[in-house]
Amino acid sequence: MWEEIELENWNNVPFTSGKSATEKDVEEGRAVFHIPSGSEPYETELPLFAIQIDNEKNIRVPCVVIQIENCSEGTAVGVRYLDGGNGVGMANEFEFYSGIPEELSL
Repeated sequence: MWEEIELENWNNVPFTSGKSATEKDVEEGRAVFHIPSGSEPYETELPLFAIQIDNEKNIRVPCVVIQIENCSEGTAVGVRYLDGGNGVGMANEFEFYSGIPEELSL
């Protein structure tokens, strides 16, 4: 379910937008996390291309945002990585783009 994403098809991945993700959304690959205590959807158009910034390792990881939700800890972001897998981070760990950033252009 969390297979590699071809760069030219990044905007065709399933996502959850306009609502808080449910357990079913996670099970079916439209979301990475579900917050049982409650959250509110962050209003933006998805999917988004993003770069996750790891300051400790000094690396920039390309990914596709498939959900964004406001929760008690802040704004949580669920992503799929281009090389496969998924992850969760807080919004301040990402740079968001509506398309592929120039540094990764085909």
